[in-house]
Amino acid sequence: MLEIQNILIIANSARMLTQLATNIGLIPLVIDCYSDFDTQEQALDCVKVDSLALVHVKKALAILKTQYTVTHVIYGSGLERYINTLEFLYKNLSVVGNMPGVFSSIQNKINFFSKLKQFQIPYPDVTFQVPVDNDMWLIKPMQGEGGLGIKKHKELPENLASYYWQKQCAGTPMSVLFVANGTEFKIYGFNKQLLIQIDDNEFVFSGVISQPEINDYIAQEVSLWLACLVPEFALKGLNSLDFIVEDRQCYALEINPRPSASMQLYNEDLLATHINSFLDSNDPFLPEEESCDDVINHYRSYKIIFAETGVCIKQNVEWPVWVVDIPVASSFIHTGKPICSIIADGKNEQHVFDNLQSRQQQLSKLLR
Repeated sequence: MLEIQNILIIANSARMLTQLATNIGLIPLVIDCYSDFDTQEQALDCVKVDSLALVHVKKALAILKTQYTVTHVIYGSGLERYINTLEFLYKNLSVVGNMPGVFSSIQNKINFFSKLKQFQIPYPDVTFQVPVDNDMWLIKPMQGEGGLGIKKHKELPENLASYYWQKQCAGTPMSVLFVANGTEFKIYGFNKQLLIQIDDNEFVFSGVISQPEINDYIAQEVSLWLACLVPEFALKGLNSLDFIVEDRQCYALEINPRPSASMQLYNEDLLATHINSFLDSNDPFLPEEESCDDVINHYRSYKIIFAETGVCIKQNVEWPVWVVDIPVASSFIHTGKPICSIIADGKNEQHVFDNLQSRQQQLSKLLR
């Protein structure tokens, strides 16, 4: 990996990237919307913003630049609705991430689904006009993130141009984590996505569980998709592709052209792989012997815990080691907002679910 001193990390929640950057010897400076306790503990400095809109990011970056040299930036989730922020970063810093044009091309759903059709990649039926019936249609934001804004189609939104409609599938939501160099790719793992309903948002992302024993048919099918999509969109670095499996049929949903939450389930040096994909043309991938063999027979999960009612975080809480995204003491978490996240391992999927449930119960008692 090329020498970088300070690395700026910008994301809706930057804890994961901050932790992974620290693990490979980088010194993180952070701009995010939460400034969790563990983010502050590991970052050299952290500026909390109301959103990743350009006006907020500009101010936060100006604050950091008064004290630190900032040359490189890694971005995570949250910029889907703020392409102008990404364009600003590209003009002013060395960005370790896909270019704004790549992001825009994938966010353009008409273009994205036309490419899927061109490559004969199955996907649930979509329409960009109001459906004539309400039967099994989901309404989805054009520039969504984390499942927010996805609802069953019942009434029309105010800004029709910001939404499209997709037929609902009753299958299992999944994702694949992969690294690419613009033409080639390497898969690191498949994951089952955990979803939760919060108010009228019925498909909110709440976590992932690795799937080391993925069906060969699914793995081969998704690999064929990536062989078409990676060079088509010139994807580089760590990315993920969301899809759904229904009766052994796979349907593509969307590409997330940036590091995803699932990367924390794998090797701690995956962030180095991401960085090398952009800054070191001689080393775009991890060597084969350093692949994720250590999780082939091991299940791991990351789950976000949302507040069922308003929660005030007490002082001097002794957080278990398996809790991450720890809220700052005395902060108030509103109903439906994330409190923290938990990590659990297991010998099989049921074992992981049991561990998650047990730890969630322990956490509930801790927060009373």
